[in-house]
Amino acid sequence: MFDRKGAVTYPAAVGDADTVLMAAIEAGAEDVESSEDGHVVWCADTDLNDVSNALEAELGESDTAKLIWRPTTTTELDLEGMQKLMKLVDALEDDDDVQQVTTNFEASDDVMAQLDD
Repeated sequence: MFDRKGAVTYPAAVGDADTVLMAAIEAGAEDVESSEDGHVVWCADTDLNDVSNALEAELGESDTAKLIWRPTTTTELDLEGMQKLMKLVDALEDDDDVQQVTTNFEASDDVMAQLDD
């Protein structure tokens, strides 16, 4: 359900999607996700240091470079499912022994809007 991956994040101001994509390809990254909020460069967990250093030489210092669990499959949730999941996630995050919670859900914009109400 999850793969261990390296994730290197950059702000949107570092360059457009094509600039970051070309730098990521040259650095040996696997994938890039760009949005208005910024760029996430994905790589194999064993390549994180090399990819991060190569990107830093090309794009400058990143916001973050860390190992994460990336979902390989996702599950669409309705409002009731999202409410239950958020209650569970909140309880887990409140536990001092839990360092990070990773989920694999998808929710429509309508469900997310209803959840915020």
